[in-house]
Amino acid sequence: MEQTPQGQVDFWNRRAQTYPRYDDTPNSYTDKVISKIQAHGISFDSKSVLDVGAGSGQYTLKLAKLAKSVAALDISDQMLAISQADAKRLGLTNIEYFLKPIDEFKAPEKFDLVFSSMCPAVRDDPSRRWFLDSAKEAAIYLGFLDYVYPGPMPRLMERYQVTRKLFNSGLEMEEWFKKIGENFSRYELNGEWVVKYQRDEALHWCLTMLRDYGVTDPDRVFLDECLEPFKTPGSDEYVFKSPYFVDLLIWERKNSKLK
Repeated sequence: MEQTPQGQVDFWNRRAQTYPRYDDTPNSYTDKVISKIQAHGISFDSKSVLDVGAGSGQYTLKLAKLAKSVAALDISDQMLAISQADAKRLGLTNIEYFLKPIDEFKAPEKFDLVFSSMCPAVRDDPSRRWFLDSAKEAAIYLGFLDYVYPGPMPRLMERYQVTRKLFNSGLEMEEWFKKIGENFSRYELNGEWVVKYQRDEALHWCLTMLRDYGVTDPDRVFLDECLEPFKTPGSDEYVFKSPYFVDLLIWERKNSKLK
């Protein structure tokens, strides 16, 4: 069953505590994505950027360091609060935050570049067309080609007989571009995500993901058993690893037939 608008807000607020945020580690996953975009020929210098589904600022803050200005759009107040706190810590003052769904966001003018990473709001004809219409120069979309849940989730999903969901499909976006006859460039990004959690964060992540699948009261003894193999010996740290397969799609207005 599709979540209500408030249900969607609640879900993303629950995920805020353990959601990816700004990472200043050299050559991070986010850096690799941005480098690939720049290698294609997209420059962020002196540009206005709209980050759709900005979340806790994983890309927002990186883009703000490169661009003239960034508008961060999201429905989760807790996600945006994390991004704002990190922006303040980094001394970034060129970010404007918008707590709105995309169908309620009214920009005063188009942005030079529009960016979205794994945002479930860009999912159908109207939202995809809005995504392109908002860009003066280019629209950049990141979607999953495949996703393997990390850590204990495969075992938990087997226990509770839930079927994996794959949202934010890059292949579906590709098919949409083809359907409307629009040119786009495609890059496939593969690698491994490594996430480190303290025990309370690891528990929170597992419980939040299970709740999204309708499992609201999992067996805590079994959950602890599933978590144990991912615990770093002699510490309270848990390390989750998962391969990623990501579709990077770049649409440029100069190659478009759209008016």
